[in-house]
Amino acid sequence: MTGVVRTSAWDLAVESLEEALAEGSVPSLERLGRLGQLGTLPSFVAALDGDDDSTELAEDHARERESLGLAPAEVAAELLVLGRVLDRHGESDARRALDRCVVSYVERVTGELAERARRDPLTGVLNHRAFHARLLAESARARRYKGRIALVLFDLDGFKEINDREGHPEGDRLLRAFSAALTSTARETDSVGRLGGDEFGALLLEAGPETAGSFLTRLHKRLAEGVSVSAGVAFLPNDASEPAALREVADRWLYADKRARAA
Repeated sequence: MTGVVRTSAWDLAVESLEEALAEGSVPSLERLGRLGQLGTLPSFVAALDGDDDSTELAEDHARERESLGLAPAEVAAELLVLGRVLDRHGESDARRALDRCVVSYVERVTGELAERARRDPLTGVLNHRAFHARLLAESARARRYKGRIALVLFDLDGFKEINDREGHPEGDRLLRAFSAALTSTARETDSVGRLGGDEFGALLLEAGPETAGSFLTRLHKRLAEGVSVSAGVAFLPNDASEPAALREVADRWLYADKRARAA
C-alpha cells in the first residue's frame, strides 16, 4: 500500500523536526547538522504506512538517535511531536502504528532501567539487594518443592592492602577480573552478585557438595594472575532452611577458609 505518508515522508519528517527544534523538546538535535538531525526519521515515517515491521524500524531509529547522544526522554519527545504532525495531516493509520512504536520503545527503556537498577555498576553482576531477593525467592521455591541450593560466599584475599598500596584503579581491576571469572563459571540457572566491597556471592540451584566443589574448582582455574579468594559454602536444606541462617553458615566457613589461608 502506498499512502500519503509514504509519498510525503520527507516533508512530514522535516515538519516534525522543525517543530521539535522550535519548541526545544529535543535539545541534543541542535548541535547536529541538517542530515544528522533528520537521520533515519524520513524512512521511519515512510514505514508507518507500509507492510514493514514499524516497531522494529522504530527501534532502529531510536538506537540511531541514542548513538547520537539523545537521551531516552528526547527520543520519546521526538516521537510525540511526530504524532502531533501526523494528527494534523489526518494520518490516523500511521498515528496508530506510531503509538504502537512508542509503547514498544517505552517498554524497552523501562526494562533496561529496571535491569540496570539490579546490577552493580562496576562489575555488572547483581547488586546486594537483587542477589538477596533472588536468594529469598529460590530458598522459598526449594523448600516448597524439596529442592537443593548452595550458597557460596567469597572474599578477595588481601584486597584492602592491594587497594591501599596500588590505588583504587587496581582494586577495581581485580573486582572486575573476579566478577568475570565468577560469571563465566556460573551456569545459566545460577546467580552471582557483589554483596559489598570485595564480597561476592553465588547461588547454585539444585546443587549439593559435589556440584559446589566442581564449581569452585572451575572458578579457581579461571582466576586471573594476582587474584586470590576465600570461599564458604552452605547448603539448603542440609545446613539451614532459611536464607539468614544459610548466610550465617556460609559466613562461618568463609572466615575459616580465610584464617587457614592466612596461617
